[in-house]
Amino acid sequence: MKKVAVYMMAAAVQMSLPALAQANDDFHISGFGSLVGGTVVDGDGYWARLPEAAGQYDTGLEFQTESRLGLQARYEAGEKLSVTAQAIFRGINDFEPSLEWLYASYEITPSLEVNAGRMRLPVYHFSDYMDVGIAYPWLRVPSDAYSLAVTNYHGISLRYMLDWNSGTTNFLLYGGQQDTDPNDLITTIEQYKTEQLYNEDGGFRGVRGIRTTKDYEDMKGIVVDTQIDWFNLRLSYLEGKENFTFYAEGGYPSTPLFGDQWVDTQFIDVSTSIDYNNWFFIAEWNEYDTIYTSWFTSIAKTIGDWTPYVFYSNFEGELRFIAPGGVSAGFEDGVTGTLDDDYNSIGIGVRYNLNPRTALKFEITDFNDDGDAAVFIDEDRDGDTDATAVAFSLDFVF
Repeated sequence: MKKVAVYMMAAAVQMSLPALAQANDDFHISGFGSLVGGTVVDGDGYWARLPEAAGQYDTGLEFQTESRLGLQARYEAGEKLSVTAQAIFRGINDFEPSLEWLYASYEITPSLEVNAGRMRLPVYHFSDYMDVGIAYPWLRVPSDAYSLAVTNYHGISLRYMLDWNSGTTNFLLYGGQQDTDPNDLITTIEQYKTEQLYNEDGGFRGVRGIRTTKDYEDMKGIVVDTQIDWFNLRLSYLEGKENFTFYAEGGYPSTPLFGDQWVDTQFIDVSTSIDYNNWFFIAEWNEYDTIYTSWFTSIAKTIGDWTPYVFYSNFEGELRFIAPGGVSAGFEDGVTGTLDDDYNSIGIGVRYNLNPRTALKFEITDFNDDGDAAVFIDEDRDGDTDATAVAFSLDFVF
């Protein structure tokens, strides 16, 4: 009943938006969406490890986990003051609405702007529009390299644009905090690594219910993004404190099994791209403190309405965990073992533009697991979670 009420309210709001927009030239509404379907053609299962734990495929044709719809509203409250809000309906969350952005912007000068509220954490090249499928050639941003467990933050940012004739450089300074309870991405990662369950015949029957949280405070970051004609170079640095906590299955409140300590952390991301004469090339690398490093590279060629592409992505990390009968993990006095993550993906696909606002995409992804930690479903428990998946999408903006 609660979900029905939420949907009815959302529908009423959407029906009233066109009339409101016509009555007030200071109010603007836009949106985007992706209908994504996919399946596994080889292996036990495939998981595109993006935030929100999206993109899980095994048998059959799956249309829900990566499909999404976003609505964005912008209100010009004055000559220099505006308010932006964005809500997303994700299939992985049964299309329940989630408020992703809500922030105010004030233009101090034509080149200097301050923002405050709930915003996207700008750590990646495509952070601001990683949910907007039509904004990039691939079916999804390469998930091996876009797997930070937090996507938004609450705080303040200062943006300055420097125009120096030959090009432009955008400087972004920001700070804030963010709490995630539960943290969907890390919870799912931990379940498939250490909590897979099997029946008496050895058949896979699911994962044990757990809960993880990850909180961030004292977040301080800088982004320097330079564009010179067809060349772009982007540098991003974030530091702060984080608190990761692991809970067994159970209600709230519950006693942590391990974690619940604040530690210093940092995240670095570097990307460079070339968009020249219908060719597009990008390479992006990032390092998350001592937890993991990841990167991807891709090349695409636009030929009329068609854009074929190929990409390679890689992830290397380490998991500290509880061994059977252990008490704690992740800290010097209780580590009982480690599992290494080492996997990569090779993808080939094509994009076809139906019109400037709508595109069809088809992609084949070959996932190779070279580590000793289970990445997704491992039904025969042989440590091999390699998979080949196919997916297609309809991406649009309005």
